[in-house]
Amino acid sequence: MHYVRSITGVLSDHLGWHRARLKFMARFTSALLKLRASNLWEIATVLKAGVKEESNYRRIRRFLSDYEVGFAELGRLLMRLLPQKPPYKAVLDRTEWHFGETPVNVLMVGIAHKGIAFPISWTVLPSGGSSSAEDHRRALQRFFEVVDPEDIEVVLGDREFISAGWLRWLQTKEIPFAVRLRSDRKIGLSPEGPSLPARMFARPLPLHTEKVLDGTRHLFGTDGEHVEVQVVMRRIAAPSSREDQFLVLATWGVDPNKATALYEQRWEVETMFAALKSRGYRLEQTHLTEPDRIQRLIGLLALAFAWTYLVGQRRANREGPPRRKSHGRLQRSLFRYGLDRLRKILASPEPMPAAFFDCLRGLRSPTVFLSCT
Repeated sequence: MHYVRSITGVLSDHLGWHRARLKFMARFTSALLKLRASNLWEIATVLKAGVKEESNYRRIRRFLSDYEVGFAELGRLLMRLLPQKPPYKAVLDRTEWHFGETPVNVLMVGIAHKGIAFPISWTVLPSGGSSSAEDHRRALQRFFEVVDPEDIEVVLGDREFISAGWLRWLQTKEIPFAVRLRSDRKIGLSPEGPSLPARMFARPLPLHTEKVLDGTRHLFGTDGEHVEVQVVMRRIAAPSSREDQFLVLATWGVDPNKATALYEQRWEVETMFAALKSRGYRLEQTHLTEPDRIQRLIGLLALAFAWTYLVGQRRANREGPPRRKSHGRLQRSLFRYGLDRLRKILASPEPMPAAFFDCLRGLRSPTVFLSCT
């Protein structure tokens, strides 16, 4: 297929990998975008015309199990496709699903960008449940293989990423952060003095108001560790609410008065997970459970994600953004806007070479691609 040869040629310009591997990536990407499915048997039906499904399936499994993938090289390509310059807001988060009784647990580092995060590095954890401080360090160290720490404006994380040792490690690396604390997390003025749950300081706040505690506070961990941070709190629900009433943030290296606005962008990683899963490529339906294979599969999806978003942004620039619903939100995200365009082109029974090669320019030179109207 001419489309596959063209995608392979562009990938070879960016990745110094064996051409057979790049050709497989091109076929897989084309099938993924056409089907909106990560189920390997479904992809096998269209991976290569004229080849039996069983043979295509074995080839997919072989790639995901045997081929060495240079994740640093792939990460650098994803950074080239990111339509943004530093400083970056890095978002750390985890997503988990089950195949039968087996958990699949992915820890991801993305860069927040206009309502959605771009996947840059990831690791698949060997078991289900929450991640550890050591997992968090390894995830960021892989991220820093392709992103200079000096280009990071802030690291954002939810209540899973609050280990005192982990936050102190970020401080030693001089990496600013804003992470959410549980309302019962104890804070104090000194390591030896008394400490109180964070909610005790936040209770007097009226609804939708916030407060920055004076000076720095010591955040205590369950193992006796502590770290010195600034604490920002905001009441987000009425006292009668069953939901958590407070947003409590531990910050360091950022203006605490801007911390809640920064933290709002943490949600962009959830939008990215939705794009990789239920609203896009249906990653959770892959039926894979082996960490190494899932890690390689996510690499293929991340590349398709970046291309899809660029096509959606270019389409919005040229044709106008998607329609807005009555509540003001876009009917479709820019990711979905691009996915619909690429899927239409690749699934069309009649070739659409002009439209395809226009979209392919996004992979070849994203800056020029987005600057054209």
